[in-house]
Amino acid sequence: MTTTAEPTRPVRRILAALDGSPLAEAILDPVRVLATRLGADVVLCHVVAVPEVVRTSTGEPTIEVVLKQERSRAEAYLEAAAQRLRSAGIAVRTVTTVGDAAAEVLRSAEGHHADLVAIATHGRSGVRRWLYGSVADAIIHSATKPVLLLRPADTPQPPFDIRRVVVGLDGSPIAEAALATAEDIARRFDAPLMLVRVVETSTLAFAGDPAAAIYVDYQRPFDLLHEGAERYLEERAAEVRRRGLNVETVVATGSSADELVAQSRVANGALLVLGTHGRSGWRAAALGSVARRVALLASSPVLLVRGAEPSVGHESTKS
Repeated sequence: MTTTAEPTRPVRRILAALDGSPLAEAILDPVRVLATRLGADVVLCHVVAVPEVVRTSTGEPTIEVVLKQERSRAEAYLEAAAQRLRSAGIAVRTVTTVGDAAAEVLRSAEGHHADLVAIATHGRSGVRRWLYGSVADAIIHSATKPVLLLRPADTPQPPFDIRRVVVGLDGSPIAEAALATAEDIARRFDAPLMLVRVVETSTLAFAGDPAAAIYVDYQRPFDLLHEGAERYLEERAAEVRRRGLNVETVVATGSSADELVAQSRVANGALLVLGTHGRSGWRAAALGSVARRVALLASSPVLLVRGAEPSVGHESTKS
């Protein structure tokens, strides 16, 4: 079956979420490079958390006073961060809100018509807050726009660049939804595309009875799966090449998440792009499936692109 990548909305505005920590600020370098190459402007967003308890006895500040002070600090912080981007010629605005971090980031992205949301995957309270079940998870669970995730490294890194765009494909329209966005970025960065499909070894689980010493030859079905994956990728690659891009294909064997991360490490400067489920399938993507595991493991930036909502009764279980 021949398909054509759906047109993608150009990224003209990037919203970057910051929480005041150096770890969260790791997203600024990728945002600067992307905004410059894509011709996008930037919105920097900081969410002031509402204190759980604010004493109101004599001599103590009220919640209104506390929030006003925190907003003032946040605005000064964002303005300093904005100047770093403005010095590169990027148009930047700032927004400070109060409330639940994920909900306010997404509300700001919609209100400012952002085409991409960018966050580091752990901030002030560390991995527990940003990666395991809180801000990052909540954002990818509900975002309607692509989400760029970056896991800050523990050691100094070279300046951000994209020298290869790695796209994970599993044969589904949801996965292919990421291809148009990946093509656009590859074209802007003059980078090759690497299309990867993983033949999951779990699909060839042992079906015989070891106690009965029944021999099951899995080589033939494995060969068929591998050949089918190669044909599929070559079909997709031929379509992309007709649009003038340099493409290579890789069929890997093993765990999808592990193999995708491994391929993203083949060359420095990789961006890993994955299509993932729409609203009815986001929980699978956010809580343990391929997209979430990739985000946990990848040292390269990961771009999650939401696919079209599957029809009832046909929702895929992959990301």
